[in-house]
Amino acid sequence: MPTSAPSPGGRRRRSRRYSAGLALGLCLVSGAATVLMVSVPPPLEDSGTPAGASGPVGDGVPDDAEAPPAASASGRTEEAPAPSSPAPPAEEAEEEKEDDEPVLLRSVVEEVDSADGEFSVMEGEGDVMGEGPVTTFAVEVEQGLPGADEDFAEAVELILGDPRSWGDDGERAMQRVDGDDADIRVILAAPDTVDRMCAPLRTNGYVSCANGNRAIINQNRWVSGVPHFDGDLETYRIYLINHEVGHTLGHGHVFCPGPGETAPVMQQQTLDLQGCEANGWVHPDNDPPGDE
Repeated sequence: MPTSAPSPGGRRRRSRRYSAGLALGLCLVSGAATVLMVSVPPPLEDSGTPAGASGPVGDGVPDDAEAPPAASASGRTEEAPAPSSPAPPAEEAEEEKEDDEPVLLRSVVEEVDSADGEFSVMEGEGDVMGEGPVTTFAVEVEQGLPGADEDFAEAVELILGDPRSWGDDGERAMQRVDGDDADIRVILAAPDTVDRMCAPLRTNGYVSCANGNRAIINQNRWVSGVPHFDGDLETYRIYLINHEVGHTLGHGHVFCPGPGETAPVMQQQTLDLQGCEANGWVHPDNDPPGDE
């Protein structure tokens, strides 16, 4: 029996059903896409790791950040002090350093990219500084770096033994030791070495970090500071040690409390002062050593 052709009305009804089904499908797809879009969490406002985190933490550079501040042709940031030239004889320079140069401004030398990859632990045991239970720290310096290893060790000991540091008003005493069982290890290393020791945190050859009980200091920042400290290398060095040691003690990053306020030591001051005043001390209002 011959089959009759569908009527024009039937074709229109099927076409309308197909169009409605297609529209419904597109709505479902669009709705799913909307759900996916709103379910993605916003990016973190702070690139730091909270206290108690197990991985490396520091002033890391976010993935979408621009490169660090450009250095001058000499490899130093523009605000960093340049070494004097010509250099005096070794004995004369040593005598001048002992007589005139503050501990926190010694060994202002050139920046480097890499060094030997091996470390020397600074020998000797210091005095117990402060009151309370003793937290010990060892100082290590990567071999092949310019400058005097003992300058870095003396600076670290001076900073951590200050009443404005992590003594926390008598809650903790600090002591430098040279054993493998030190509670904290403060390490000065070349940028390439810092990048390896801080991975997977991205330090980009520029910033420092803490990893476990190790406060790992980037040599370039130690000798040159950062531009927004306006040439105050002493304050920056104090900040750098106290900030990274703070991470080893379990402290995470915080923000500037308000424009013109003193920056908390756990603020990421290497990246930005956020309107605060630069500060390196944990308790800046405490009296310095020797004051009554």
